[in-house]
Amino acid sequence: MILKIFTLCITLLSAASFGTDSLRTASNFKMLFRANGLVTLGVHPYGEPKFGELGPGYRSDLAVNTEMVSYKELTFDFLTAASTSIARLPETPVKLDKIIYTLTPQLRYSFRKSLATVSLYHQCIHTLSREEKPGGSTWWNVLQGGFGTKGAYSFHLIQKYNNRDFSLRNSFDVNLNAGYYFRGDAALIGNNHNYKYDVSGLVRYHLGLFRNQTIFFDINHHFWYSMDDKVTAKISGEVNYVILAFDNIATLYYNHCFVDDNPYDNEHSLGTLGFKVIF
Repeated sequence: MILKIFTLCITLLSAASFGTDSLRTASNFKMLFRANGLVTLGVHPYGEPKFGELGPGYRSDLAVNTEMVSYKELTFDFLTAASTSIARLPETPVKLDKIIYTLTPQLRYSFRKSLATVSLYHQCIHTLSREEKPGGSTWWNVLQGGFGTKGAYSFHLIQKYNNRDFSLRNSFDVNLNAGYYFRGDAALIGNNHNYKYDVSGLVRYHLGLFRNQTIFFDINHHFWYSMDDKVTAKISGEVNYVILAFDNIATLYYNHCFVDDNPYDNEHSLGTLGFKVIF
């Protein structure tokens, strides 16, 4: 990719000598610097996770994906995200539990109705109002590849609503990702986890589109394969009622986690009611 960018820069500087074909090639290279993402705020009205020192209370998510540069249908972007878990205890209404950071540089290639991705997925988990467990915080780096239909990704879902796309009626969108966890003695590779591979994805069903309102259903699944040959799973379902869909999408959502064996950010049996903005 770096070699392509360098070659295109040279082509642009020498376009006067090489004619209109060189100019046309250089015009395929674009500096984008545009952002999209989502914000959520939810409350857990019921449920008790399998793992965790504090009881459930609230959860907030913020994700910003910045598209940096593109060449034809190939785009380089960078995802920055944070999820904050807040406990609700008898002696205090709010106590910060943990925060999960995500940093992901990514290459994606767009087809007419789908896209493919290759990314370096970095995630770390830090406790907030309590001491870290022995050995410090938990983090991992994953080389991940994915493929899916465009409506399974937030930045294309908005385009569908803005264009009043008829495919939003009684239709499905899906994506699937597979990752390899880097392991070794280097300090930045990973810490306090035993994962080796994972598979994750989304199945989304669009019920219909009525003016600027609709309902869509999500099934999220994530499976981890660990170094001791065990498989753990997380499966959740979510209903989104779209109350506004113009330049952005605002939804009221309900999420229920059917099963979660992940010890690091466990949401087993939790229900969540909340508000979401996709921009």
